Amino acid sequence: MAYVNGQPSHWTKDMTDTVVVYTASTLDNYGKQTISASGTSFSARVVSTINKTKDEQGQQIIEGGKLYILGDAAINVGDRLDLPAFTSDPRIIGVRKVNYSANGTTTVHHTEVTFGAV
Repeated sequence: MAYVNGQPSHWTKDMTDTVVVYTASTLDNYGKQTISASGTSFSARVVSTINKTKDEQGQQIIEGGKLYILGDAAINVGDRLDLPAFTSDPRIIGVRKVNYSANGTTTVHHTEVTFGAV
């Protein structure tokens, strides 16, 4: 089996989408979060689905889908996403790191980002 950054490479062929993440930074004078002007591009797999879920505050919201990025991507709730084929920026609902264990070590295999419906 081939490995990429310590990860099994069989997922790399599925990372056909490019997403851009803009990091949320400080609060402005009105308490609104400011977003970085420059983003980070990631190869990803975007899967659109419509599901009911709850956000961090327990509010019921509509999930628009998930995106998967190989490795430990620095993405947080509050960051802004630019997704292919979307006309507006969906809200990040949750971020989950999925681990991979091999040869007695554990690393993050992929980062799963859940985003809201647009």
